[in-house]
Amino acid sequence: MMRDILLILCFVSVLDAKNEGSTIKEPSSVDTAADAENLRNAMSGWGTNEATIINILTHRSYQTRLEIGRQYKNKYNRDLWEEIKSETSGDFRTALKALILPEARFFAEEMRNAMSGAGTNEKTLILTMMLTIQDPITVQEIIRYYDDIYGWDLEDAFKDETSSPFEDLLVKVLNRPRFDETAEVSESTIKDDVDSLVNQISSKRIVNIVSLLASKSLSHLSKLQEKFYQNQNKELYQALEDIVDHHDIKDGLVGLLSVASDYHRYCAYELYNAMDGLGGGKDEGVVTRIIATRADKDLAFIKEAYRDMFDVELSKTVKDKMGGDYKDTLVNLIN
Repeated sequence: MMRDILLILCFVSVLDAKNEGSTIKEPSSVDTAADAENLRNAMSGWGTNEATIINILTHRSYQTRLEIGRQYKNKYNRDLWEEIKSETSGDFRTALKALILPEARFFAEEMRNAMSGAGTNEKTLILTMMLTIQDPITVQEIIRYYDDIYGWDLEDAFKDETSSPFEDLLVKVLNRPRFDETAEVSESTIKDDVDSLVNQISSKRIVNIVSLLASKSLSHLSKLQEKFYQNQNKELYQALEDIVDHHDIKDGLVGLLSVASDYHRYCAYELYNAMDGLGGGKDEGVVTRIIATRADKDLAFIKEAYRDMFDVELSKTVKDKMGGDYKDTLVNLIN
């Protein structure tokens, strides 16, 4: 309980700085005790009132949702997430989980799921690291939650479940220092890095490339890509795709470069690919992670990027591709 209170205090300043892009339409006056009671009533008796659950949770800010969870615990001595988990299923349940739990705990559990059982879901690991790359507070809380819940250091989990050079990328991004993204980027350093990359790409020294790229600020990587194109008449991500055989490290490096170029377009592309991409299949996990965790922050900008890139509203794609209570939850968050 005290852990979640401290998390709220840590996140308030971060969320306040970013909520100009929020799509959450919270009422001007909210009674969190009444919300907790209404949620309890929605899950009591025969059946579940999913509409009430959706309406409350998709129209409350991150801080308010955590407060509702505390009110629920205090009044009924029950955990709100555990209650909702027992009443729901599938992608709808996962979307509600993303709205109820502290963001860092949600991501910690997502990464654990990605590394449990047979095989590893590298896409989940990459997306989680990219979504939180600009938020070192959340990253540190993910690390703490992972250790608290599973008794395992997240870095050690990466090393056990993945292999180099993908492992190197995950570990280096996880341990990135806090960068001042507004600081002036040194042109001479950019030139040196381009020269170094040209040599490393020609000799396919992937580990060295990972070390260089993962150690730079996003603003530096953005300028680096521009200079590389001017120097080589080729996009850096294309040069990397030409020499990298394994999809995990290829997707990880391209994701890092994409985030550095335009975070919101990266999210828009991942959403499109998860619902309407060339692969043909759907990846609801990607959709949930982006929409549910960015709704409080910058989903409005992601919506705009999606419309500009694909000439269709994000809400329309969701309505066309998703269904049921899960669709209604996402559409409420988007609109």
